[in-house]
Amino acid sequence: MRARLYSLGSALAVVLLAEPAGAQSPAERGAPSGRGSVGIHLQVSEPKGGFGQNTGNGFGVGGYVLVRLDPNAITNLRSDLSFLTYGSSTRRIPLSGTGGLIQLDLRTTSSIVSVVAGPQLLGPTGTFTPYATALGGFSVFWTSSAIEGANNENAAFATTTNASDAAWAYGGAVGSYIRVSNGKNPVRIDLGARFLRHDDVRYLNADRVRDAYNNDRPPVPLRGRADFVTYYLGINAIAF
Repeated sequence: MRARLYSLGSALAVVLLAEPAGAQSPAERGAPSGRGSVGIHLQVSEPKGGFGQNTGNGFGVGGYVLVRLDPNAITNLRSDLSFLTYGSSTRRIPLSGTGGLIQLDLRTTSSIVSVVAGPQLLGPTGTFTPYATALGGFSVFWTSSAIEGANNENAAFATTTNASDAAWAYGGAVGSYIRVSNGKNPVRIDLGARFLRHDDVRYLNADRVRDAYNNDRPPVPLRGRADFVTYYLGINAIAF
């Protein structure tokens, strides 16, 4: 997957370099035309390799800021922030000393926050404007458990972080802006996929959480590479 993303990015870069500079304005190109734009996404992640064998799909949200670096908006700087939950479980447990009359929910959630940035190149003019981005930064993986009332009438009153780790992240993204509005503040649908690689990270999965619960002991994290592709759909709008 990483090789395919790099190949797509290289091909797009060749196309962009071949396009005459200044031939069209950003608005004519169908690209974000302000100095900066923002985007928000709904995201679904697909784990790869060993991470894919140990975990399932993740779901979450993300956002980014895109800053134009040249008059034609071909070269841009992109900064991404995303939040994904790749594991969640709830267990009903009795409150000790109540004879089972008071029931509580033990909720365990595994999540990833990624902060990455890099150059983004925009493609040819038209309603569809493809792009390719190289990204680097870091991700934080963590799993936490919380106790709350069984009927969700109260907020969690006890929480514990079961495992957490941070790792360098690098990869890239490809996608397309689909123009839907050309008003004063143009709006575009943003559809794409992002690949991130993490070479060495500690994380928990459902099996390790279940084993810890059944044996009444702290969970033992897995350790290794954690790669995943995130598919996203959202909007992009001019901000300044």
